[in-house]
Amino acid sequence: MDERQIKVSVIVPVYNAENYLEQCLDSILNQTYKDFELIIVDDGSTDHSGEICEKYIEQFHYGTLIRKENKGLIPARIDGLYKSVGKYISFIDADDWVDDDFLEFLVTNMESKQADIVITGCIREEKHISEKIINLCGKGIYEREDLVIQVFPKALYFQGFFEFGILPYMWNKMFKKDKLLDCYEGIDTEIYDGEDVAVVFPYLLHTNRVFICDEAKYHYRIHNASMTSGKRSDYYANVAKLYLHLYRKFLESDYSNVFLKQLDQFMRMMVWNKNPKGFIESDENVFPFDQVPKGASIVLYAAGYVGRRYYAQLRKTSYCHLAAWVDQNWQMEELQKFGIESPDVLTERKFDYVVIAVEKQEIAEQVRSNLIHRGIENSKIIL
Repeated sequence: MDERQIKVSVIVPVYNAENYLEQCLDSILNQTYKDFELIIVDDGSTDHSGEICEKYIEQFHYGTLIRKENKGLIPARIDGLYKSVGKYISFIDADDWVDDDFLEFLVTNMESKQADIVITGCIREEKHISEKIINLCGKGIYEREDLVIQVFPKALYFQGFFEFGILPYMWNKMFKKDKLLDCYEGIDTEIYDGEDVAVVFPYLLHTNRVFICDEAKYHYRIHNASMTSGKRSDYYANVAKLYLHLYRKFLESDYSNVFLKQLDQFMRMMVWNKNPKGFIESDENVFPFDQVPKGASIVLYAAGYVGRRYYAQLRKTSYCHLAAWVDQNWQMEELQKFGIESPDVLTERKFDYVVIAVEKQEIAEQVRSNLIHRGIENSKIIL
């Protein structure tokens, strides 16, 4: 295959991903679509990732390994992008993996739909739980006029807190290289949180035909290293840089009035990420965000007023995975409609914490004692 025949460039930024990298690269190696080049960007890894990259890169007919000093995800992707020769670009994170027909599906639809971008769903993988996530804007082929009316107004902020109309990830999509280069031009390379958002939504402004589908062939792994219970001290400076970048991109477009409204809502979410407890509107009955790591799997105990407030906050924010919602009175018809279960399921479910949603301290302590009696470690119980 001549280099000029390469249609697709797959870019994999790598930073200290030795525990997951082989599964990622194996999934790329096993693609049914073969006419692609792989560009691995080792962004200054200090573990064995570099050695794994060297072992695998030779197995690809067209493979390039770029080694660089650690500068972050945006510079790594840009380096890979400038090195690429493909018309179409796909990004895969080093701790994730893809189905065997991932690239074939994307390329086929880019060409058959004559699309500027193909946007798919994804599979959220957390321990032994797989959850399919789709784009809330709805599947379909959208021409420019349809995009303006149906997609743009709900792309960045669909209708609720933490709800995107278009999933804000780089890796569940296929892009055109020329349009992608335009989106990276002038970007602040120091943005380290929200870097996907900084590119995905400005890219949409460059499109005339978009294909959105519910198929999910990308597996997004949630693990301890990817879950940040705390934020860097310069997090708000990062948020400011992200805001200014998006503000400028949106202001330059013909749809600034549509996107700037959504940008304000998105920034609320980013601020919330730094201090969730301080950002909930009411100061009463706030879920214990400061005690539960983001992305943890929990059992919510009790379905009274406090339990329902906790549940609403979790639904709104997707802060952690709800393994079960239990209550002693689970058989009541009123609770059945919420899917409340018996506390007996605690012996069957896997979870990281039990969060007791009871307002009165003495009752909460009684519940704690009962849970310990059931064999649950005290360190896993949160009042």
